[in-house]
Amino acid sequence: MVARAEHVSLGEWTLRVLVVLFLGIILLGVWRLRDVFLLVFFGAILAIVLQIPVRRLQRLGLNRSLSVALTLAGAFAFLIVLLILMVPIFADQVRDLADILPQRIDDARVEYNRQIADKMGLPRVEWYQTTEQDIEDFLREQAEKVTHQVFPFLSGLSGVLTSVVFIFFIGVFFVVEPIDYLAGMLTLVPRGYRPRALEIFEKLGRMLQRWFVGQLISMTLTAVMITFVTGVILGLPNAVALGVISGLMEFIPNFGSIIAVIPALIIALATRPVLVPFVILAYLITQQLQSNLLMPRIMARQISLPAATILVAQIIGAALFGFLGILLALPLTIVVTVIVREVYVYDVLNTRPARLETHVRSDGTTYTRVTSETYRPERLSPGEAARLVAEGRDLFNEDIVEIITPTSPVLEQAARGQQIVLWAVLGLTVAQVLALVRSLLGSGSED
Repeated sequence: MVARAEHVSLGEWTLRVLVVLFLGIILLGVWRLRDVFLLVFFGAILAIVLQIPVRRLQRLGLNRSLSVALTLAGAFAFLIVLLILMVPIFADQVRDLADILPQRIDDARVEYNRQIADKMGLPRVEWYQTTEQDIEDFLREQAEKVTHQVFPFLSGLSGVLTSVVFIFFIGVFFVVEPIDYLAGMLTLVPRGYRPRALEIFEKLGRMLQRWFVGQLISMTLTAVMITFVTGVILGLPNAVALGVISGLMEFIPNFGSIIAVIPALIIALATRPVLVPFVILAYLITQQLQSNLLMPRIMARQISLPAATILVAQIIGAALFGFLGILLALPLTIVVTVIVREVYVYDVLNTRPARLETHVRSDGTTYTRVTSETYRPERLSPGEAARLVAEGRDLFNEDIVEIITPTSPVLEQAARGQQIVLWAVLGLTVAQVLALVRSLLGSGSED
């Protein structure tokens, strides 16, 4: 029996084309403003993190307004104490380094020229052509590049401060009135799916909080290790301050360890220059232990993500969004993972994650079986199942009343429209990825 093709009127076809074009324009605008959305996402993460002490205080009997006020006051006090303790120490070390740096540079020039005279194979450097102004211009240029990579939304010191203030106020707004923003997002979800969407949002919040707890554990371990190595083994002054800075910089994957070693090098140059190579070696070993041994295990336990997934996420985040992509690679991966698992695997496929089981036959050979379980009874929609779970009902209990939604041409047309939109979004995403790969390959060939 041959199926008849669906007849689409000219008006309906035009409407579909306009919807696809409209979504394409929206996606293009989102991509152009991706840095702004990343800053908003950063503010949302800040709000989710601040919810941890807020809820703890509420459990102690305080109302929400007082809990939020105490949490924000505590965060402010922590930052102020941190600045008061750290800034004077490193200001003194930088001042001492500035006093002795010209002599250190002269010593380095003499030693370099001596090595050249001994025919060590080093290139000859015309020292008289390099002035202090050239060094100052070079350092200023590199600082501006780093600033623009860290905060691409705005450049310069004022841009950095503006971005930080923007993130802070977004986080405060989210944590003060979270229900309003959550209700607004649920309004955009079809009515029958809203109970399930609320459940997914709550899981996202819990996963991001667990990621932050894992990150906090990793930062604490880094601070302790750096404090021990620099203070006890190398004998550098201000070891606790160096450990705190290294712990804070651990929040920035990969690049944080590079930034953290700079204060230690400044202190070593200002006090005992002979320790400079040992400082670099100590930070390198500590960073390798933290990145390759401790951090993957902590994150795998907290958020159940394989170590390879975390590394790939950082590479993709750097390719798509630059430094902010590296900084937010893990939380972005958590969001994508939860949405794919909850929406596609659980709701669309109606199954739990597949499991690989190895079995042994009677003749001694082995074979692998792929098994899985049904996520919910087939007669229940995702929204209905989420509502029953919230009521404490057992989904696979025979006492559950079957909920049957009658068929409707309007619902069928809406479903077809949603399928068209999903295919259009998928096509635009694939096109954007191909364009990105092409540009990367093109830039690599030019180099």
